[in-house]
Amino acid sequence: MAAAAQASGASTHSVTVRVTDEHEGTPLPGATVVVEGSTPLIGATADASGLARLTGVGAGARTLVVSFVGYETARVAVTLPLADPEAPIEVEMEEDEESLDNVVVGATRTSRTIAQIPTRVETIAGEEIDEKISMEPSNITMLLNESPGIVVQQTSAVSANASIRIQGLDGRYTQLLKDGFPLYGGFSGGLSLLQVPPLDLRQVEIIKGPASTLYGGDAIAGLVNLVTKTPEAAPERSLLLNATSAGGLDVGAFLSGRNEDLGYTLLASANRQRPYDGDGDAFTNLPRTQRVTLAPRGYVYSGATTIWAGLSGTAEEREGGDIAVIEDGAAGYAERSTSYRLTSQARLDRTLASGDVLTLKYSGSAFDRSIELPGYAFGGLQTTSYSEASGLFGWGAHDVVAGLDLRTDAFDESDARGLALGERLDYGYRVAGAFVQDTWDVSEQLAVELGLRGDLHDEYGAFVLPRASALVRVSPQVSLRATGGLGYKAPTVFLEPSESRAFQGVLPLDETVEAETSEGVTVDVNLQTVLGGRVTLSLNQAAYLTHLDDALVPASGAEDGLLRYQNASGPVVTRGLETNLRLGLDDFKLFLGYVYLDATEATPEASGDTRQSLALTPAHKTYSVLVWEQHARGRIGLEAYYTGPQTLPDGERTPGYWVTGIMGEWRVGPARLFLNLENILDTQQTNYSPVVIGPRATPTFADVWAPTDGFIANGGVKLAL
Repeated sequence: MAAAAQASGASTHSVTVRVTDEHEGTPLPGATVVVEGSTPLIGATADASGLARLTGVGAGARTLVVSFVGYETARVAVTLPLADPEAPIEVEMEEDEESLDNVVVGATRTSRTIAQIPTRVETIAGEEIDEKISMEPSNITMLLNESPGIVVQQTSAVSANASIRIQGLDGRYTQLLKDGFPLYGGFSGGLSLLQVPPLDLRQVEIIKGPASTLYGGDAIAGLVNLVTKTPEAAPERSLLLNATSAGGLDVGAFLSGRNEDLGYTLLASANRQRPYDGDGDAFTNLPRTQRVTLAPRGYVYSGATTIWAGLSGTAEEREGGDIAVIEDGAAGYAERSTSYRLTSQARLDRTLASGDVLTLKYSGSAFDRSIELPGYAFGGLQTTSYSEASGLFGWGAHDVVAGLDLRTDAFDESDARGLALGERLDYGYRVAGAFVQDTWDVSEQLAVELGLRGDLHDEYGAFVLPRASALVRVSPQVSLRATGGLGYKAPTVFLEPSESRAFQGVLPLDETVEAETSEGVTVDVNLQTVLGGRVTLSLNQAAYLTHLDDALVPASGAEDGLLRYQNASGPVVTRGLETNLRLGLDDFKLFLGYVYLDATEATPEASGDTRQSLALTPAHKTYSVLVWEQHARGRIGLEAYYTGPQTLPDGERTPGYWVTGIMGEWRVGPARLFLNLENILDTQQTNYSPVVIGPRATPTFADVWAPTDGFIANGGVKLAL
């Protein structure tokens, strides 16, 4: 018996596998390794160092199958016994962009993957974020602008301020979140996209269409949730250096690590931009900018409880206008903006024995900004807060989220404008809300999501916001989704027309102004399949309709140079189609997109239901991206974007234009070198018409409808330390 046991033991062996990310080299804790065809199944899970040890594996030729959520499954052939049984087998795993359905989405709060959520959610993650960081490491404008159906609209010709637009609606109708906290909007909204560095982002989640249940009425057009990286057992030390042909310089670092009880992350970023005149009109296309961001965060892990708290601070100086004024101190026109943003966040999650999760959240933000123009100044302090108590409860086939929240938003204007006391733009809002959302797996083919929110606004009254979504799985390859819901927006004067004139002559809202309200519907079909056994195909076709009542618009017919707002006489209606196609073959990936948008508003002072096109909303846009990538070595990407004609506020029609670019990245040891050639056709608005109008000392500026900076090259290095 002893001899038989000894012989049996000699015929089995142990195998150690180290599983890492192919690009970053970081371990993948939780990856599974199994011996294909073994009975009973022989397998192991990777530990914090990415090591998985299998025992009792029979001698001979064997195939190890390595899998991890969000990565392509790897198959490794081995012959046992190994020459060196103690040396681990190295397995580098590649992110699987075709299996994004496995990505867990936080914006819906149910910890479900995309494939399980009735709401249509798009994600930008992994390599796509990494690629956009190489193209624009100082902020998230390019990350969002090159996503189909999203437009980053520049609101100032000289200061480059910008806002996000979804489905053709102004930026105020899109809720911008970070880790589920609504931090940006109002007075701070004009600079938000420019002051969020992307270096610490793990994922970007986008919901297009009504999304008011969990985050409030501001999500009329949709929401964007910026999800930051969390500490992992394997520490991360990354450094980025970037320089541009337009005089830009970016330095950024991200650090993270944890043990069993404590963890931390730290983002540090410094950005400098020299005044840049790309079209030769002696006015800045990119303002002189200096910005520093520091964002530390600490984590405590105690059994079933996780607590984290963090601070984020940004200081920025921005100056645009006449180059001679900025560089030499000559007399003339310049816009100077100085801003300070300080945000605190804290969150507690407690998992109960039943598996239910209780959550407490708080954030507070202060944004101080001053604007100076020749003979004019404006400034003020905006303070906001968000408090929430909620729970995620699982009852059979139901995942239920319910909670209470309180939001405050206040603005205190400085006295610099010299207006009468009654013309100050001060306000203070408090909104108490209650919400519940039930995600129900009715069957394997059908899931529904029903949500209801009630808000009590201390200025504009009560709002009830129902929302419903459904997911129908027609087959393993085809699914359908539909969503409908209501929304509202409490009015303020901090809108794009106000920002474009630096709030000069902007009057406070009068008592006749009402809250904006909306109804919205989105429908989409998704197809995923493999053609010819080699070509992966993913197709999403969406249609949407939004009906917005009482939209806040500038009053027409003003002759005193002052800007007054009033509710529009008729609805704003946006409807459109969005097509996204993704093809993959070996090392090549092709992304194609097309957006059709029909956006109209009531014609001012017109009788009856006379309509006109919404300004700065092109009816047609196309997206084309071809990427070649050799795993663990490098990638090259080619991009081409077409924007169709647009209608300007004065009724003039613009021509369509193309923007193209080339990006390359190559790994050299621990470094990745990158080079990006953006807008290589040098498309600029001044190719068609001047942006600066009138005398140099007191110019006016045309509405921005095309790129203003032209061709720019940038390059640098990313280091994993």
